[in-house]
Amino acid sequence: MGVIQVVHNAAGTTKRRADASFGNYGSFSGNFNTSLKGSSTWASSLNVDGAREGFKDDRTGFDRAHLLWRNARTAGVGKLRLDLDLSLVNQDPASPHVREGGLLSATTPIDANYNPEGAYLDHRRGTLNLAYDRPLGGATGSRAWTTTLSASHARHGLFRGFLSEVSSTDPNAHGFREGIDLTDVYFDTHLVANPGSQFRIVAGVDHLFGKGEAEGTDFTYFAALDGVTASQVPEPTLLDQTIDDLRNFTGVYGFSEWNPTSRVRIEGGLRLNHTAEERGMNEDPTQAANGEDQTSNTRLSGGAGATLTAWQRGVDYLRLFTAYKDTFKPAAIDFGIGETEPAGEGLLKPETAVSYEAGLKSRFAEGRFTFEASAFLMDFENLVIARLVNGLPSLINSGRQRFKGLEFGAAAWLPRDLSLRASYSFHDAKFTDFVYEFDPGVPVQLAGKRLETSPRHLASLGLLYAPARGPLASVACSHVGDRFLNKRNTALAPPYDTVSASAGYRTPRWEVRVSGRNLNDERAPVAESELGDAQYYRLNARRLDASVALRF
Repeated sequence: MGVIQVVHNAAGTTKRRADASFGNYGSFSGNFNTSLKGSSTWASSLNVDGAREGFKDDRTGFDRAHLLWRNARTAGVGKLRLDLDLSLVNQDPASPHVREGGLLSATTPIDANYNPEGAYLDHRRGTLNLAYDRPLGGATGSRAWTTTLSASHARHGLFRGFLSEVSSTDPNAHGFREGIDLTDVYFDTHLVANPGSQFRIVAGVDHLFGKGEAEGTDFTYFAALDGVTASQVPEPTLLDQTIDDLRNFTGVYGFSEWNPTSRVRIEGGLRLNHTAEERGMNEDPTQAANGEDQTSNTRLSGGAGATLTAWQRGVDYLRLFTAYKDTFKPAAIDFGIGETEPAGEGLLKPETAVSYEAGLKSRFAEGRFTFEASAFLMDFENLVIARLVNGLPSLINSGRQRFKGLEFGAAAWLPRDLSLRASYSFHDAKFTDFVYEFDPGVPVQLAGKRLETSPRHLASLGLLYAPARGPLASVACSHVGDRFLNKRNTALAPPYDTVSASAGYRTPRWEVRVSGRNLNDERAPVAESELGDAQYYRLNARRLDASVALRF
């Protein structure tokens, strides 16, 4: 789990481009980007994209549509920005594969789907962003003040089920239907200052208000073990369990960067966090959810780091870096309708981590060769993981874990438009203190056990032929090491490899390409299911796509 940073071009600077692709299992997609003209005061960009993606698994796929409209204009001495982001996803969910003992079940086929007829996992989201950037006197760009206000609303609807036991006895499956509404309002205002050529300072305050409302129910049904025919299950209309969650997160933060010489950069920051959450549940749909579970936290977080350019000649260099981070993150909202914890025990604890990292980055041979290496150590507390409560998916804090490892990466730009890339990482992720009840009343200490589905060894190697125009080609191989499928470390999944390749042709105005992923059709288990106990999602089957892109 992590954060994905998305960087957009400034409004009105987007180059016009259209893309389309077609693939197996009935897949296709389209994308169109352009800058809009028609106003002398506003600069605008528009991105519209959509896709239908199918999979080898029975009755599985998703439809996606997305619109992003970005606007900016000069307002006084500053710049006003206004963005509208709308997204829609309709998913026909897949089923995980059941494990029996140390192996995945041979009784249930690889691509069997045990969801009821008409199962769905749908998502709607709309976001409106308003921001104002204002320079503040002095030399141009020496100080700037930015304020952002963002509001979003999302609706999640789901109707799905999973095998509760590998049996031909009715019932053998458990399903649930739930609707979740999420509303978020975010505010941030911060100052960026450059008091001198050697210093940069950022200071600000932000606040996030969040409200979640869920209603749902569960049911049992029978699913044929071959999974070919979907079970006819009436979609429940009486949602007799409700969950309300109210959150307020506030932070005051500061960050500074100091460059005492051209070869040394030192940076660090602190954030004072205050979080408050209230969560209520009620099994009577005519009554509002109670608010007996409440919690608040006030905590510092922050980090520091340094970079030293040990050697530099032209574009070539050798840089050493080190970093320390103490992080704090409130846990995800748990909308599990199967929970029955006593009052005050239903809220998850915030996730915290202390990490250390050191390494080097280098470039040699006039930029034709790069190499990176790093080592890290992280002590994590209260990591949120999935579990079952009353046969339904829920979340739980998992005590303490330690993550440590090494990572390496290299790239070489060869003659004749060839490039070669390689990477390797060793990750050791273990529980250091986590007591879990696999059977009621029988606690088991998992200290020293590896986290499930976490491989120790990862490696990749790729060769790319990419001239500015003309034929294109690439081939890549990836290796994933063995990993335990369960917390007790008694079910070991073997390592696996995948091969991907592509070929095409491009000019300055258009490009065509054919690509294949997982060409060797490896179907290894890669992720533990959030649904049934001891069930796993497999790697997607071999995929082929043909695409065309136009720039105009």
